[in-house]
Amino acid sequence: MDVRSALRGDLRQALDERGYAVIEDVIDPTRVLDPVLDAASRQLTHFAELAREAGQLPRTFASSSLQQQIIELARREVTWIGRVLDVSLPVGRVRETTAMWLAPEPFALLRDAQLLDLVSEVLGDEVWLSPVGHTRAKVPPGLAQGADVFLGDVPWHQDNGVLVEEADDVDILTVWIPLVDVDATNGCLQVVPQPRGSSLLEHCPDDGALRIPAPLLPAPEPIPLPMRRGSVLFMHSRTPHAALPNRTTDQVRLSMDLRYQAVPAPTGRPGFPSFLLRSPEPTRQRPTTFEQWKADWIAARDRLAEKDLGRFNRWDSDAPFCA
Repeated sequence: MDVRSALRGDLRQALDERGYAVIEDVIDPTRVLDPVLDAASRQLTHFAELAREAGQLPRTFASSSLQQQIIELARREVTWIGRVLDVSLPVGRVRETTAMWLAPEPFALLRDAQLLDLVSEVLGDEVWLSPVGHTRAKVPPGLAQGADVFLGDVPWHQDNGVLVEEADDVDILTVWIPLVDVDATNGCLQVVPQPRGSSLLEHCPDDGALRIPAPLLPAPEPIPLPMRRGSVLFMHSRTPHAALPNRTTDQVRLSMDLRYQAVPAPTGRPGFPSFLLRSPEPTRQRPTTFEQWKADWIAARDRLAEKDLGRFNRWDSDAPFCA
């Protein structure tokens, strides 16, 4: 499928008018997504083996499917699942040993050529990967520890709302990629349509997450977005969205959410690196390689370790609208 010729102008128009668009058959599930899932299983097994050797786990569950492995680890109250599968540093204390998922397979996904063709339709010929990007493994009810937004509920929010003010005027494109088929049963996303240029809504810190208070949500009814593997959801940074609950007992809704922009900075995450993925002059500005992506993240981790990173958002839990 030639997504560039088939969708020229349509994606930007959809984002301008309603704030989101789902495009099907963008990413090859066999060539791109299956290797990502296999790599995720290897990453979990590596850390599970370390925990087993330390006497913290009875076994690694490596012989189980990835979804069942995650469920078994979560059932045993393992707290590091989301951390070791994340492709960014945490918005909190960073240590020299902070785990990240810096493998070739997720890097191949975030720079997939057909995906970047669509991103370029919105942002132009120069595309930078923002440091804001996460892997989410939404587990069945009762298995997420506390308010773990990587495994549990993701409340209503705008992606602009989780950044500091420096990025308010930057055109940041959110790309949400299901790694498995998603629907209203296992926790697909839901959105409130809003045109580009909509206001940034107030958010409230809520036990490790940020949420838009229910009275402040815009009027349109939320729209659930079931999606097949290979499809991609695009949103502008002020589209309100949340995840539906995972009502299954034996499924993990796996996804990745990434951010792209046309300039290297500001990103809304000062101190974190951004990465050139597509350039109008590739001989002058070489796109980031896997080795450089990995090295830059490790360098950032070493530089930021044990330092006071300051605030990562602008909101106050004592604000009147958070009462």
